[in-house]
Amino acid sequence: MTTFLLACILNAFSQTSNKQQFSTNKLVNTLIERIKLSGYAQGGFDYYDQSSPKDQFKIARIIFMADARIDSRTNAFVMYDFKTSALHELWFNHKFHPAFSVKVGQFKTPFSIENQLSPTVLEMIYPTSLAAGYMIGGSNNLMMKGSAGRDIGIDLHGSLLKGWLSYDIALMNGAGRNKADDNSQKDFVVRLGVHPAQWLTLSGSLLKGTGNIEVYRNEAGQIVSDLAGISGLKHNGNYRRDRYAIGAEIKTRPVNLRTEYMSGKDGNETSNAIYATGSINNIMKNIDLVASYDYLDIWSGKTNRYSAGLQYWFYPRCRVQLGYGLSDTEGLHKENCILTQIQVRF
Repeated sequence: MTTFLLACILNAFSQTSNKQQFSTNKLVNTLIERIKLSGYAQGGFDYYDQSSPKDQFKIARIIFMADARIDSRTNAFVMYDFKTSALHELWFNHKFHPAFSVKVGQFKTPFSIENQLSPTVLEMIYPTSLAAGYMIGGSNNLMMKGSAGRDIGIDLHGSLLKGWLSYDIALMNGAGRNKADDNSQKDFVVRLGVHPAQWLTLSGSLLKGTGNIEVYRNEAGQIVSDLAGISGLKHNGNYRRDRYAIGAEIKTRPVNLRTEYMSGKDGNETSNAIYATGSINNIMKNIDLVASYDYLDIWSGKTNRYSAGLQYWFYPRCRVQLGYGLSDTEGLHKENCILTQIQVRF
């Protein structure tokens, strides 16, 4: 009798364990199906002949991404940089219709073509062109310093006319990523893309906003910050901050070309910039020839930058890059640089 009872208990336990194992396997399979994990790392060696130190090994980015598909129309996304220990993106998107989706959270401000692109596909080792860096990328104190082109807000977006027209209409804080808003105004952003052919995109962007900045003064009341040359900025106050961009992108198998003109207004100062970046693909097996020209005209002076290089794709989405750049800024010595970078992406 005892033996029979023990056998029944063991059999019940076995069935329970099998059910638990089945449930666990089902949960794991569901997570695998619904959550896509990816990431990339970029690092290399830089030499600048006018900098101190002149050369350095560097780790540029160590990015982890997770895209969770909640259902067929809803997903959530997170991007984290282990190099800077900073959250890049965290957003939720729901697709009501191919023509209308809503994204809420922290993401790239929908301004310009280049700001939407990942560093893993940009041709040059520089993180952005001078134009995109100054106007939206966070390389200057006037436009969300250090934001990498990201901000917190809501974006209505979609595709119309069988994919011929895409749009974004966004309302953003205007303070940058991982930051509380610094005034009661919001940035209004509109971006339109026209796609008359699969290989051609025409784009136009508008950003109307209000910036806020601390302009430091000494005891005599003189501005002592690096923004002393800008008029129309109040001490610890708001100022007008607008951006405009038009551009085009051509993507074919042998040749890619992207160019944009951007204009800005900060206080009473205007800024203008243009860039053109292109690549000739597979000049040899898996080797691309890349080149770029940047022009930036801002309150502190004009800069021309000329760049060229090679990139070798040793595995899908993984590459080694070698580049040369010449930067010519008014009032400064011309600067030459040699840049190298390796990218591993999974």
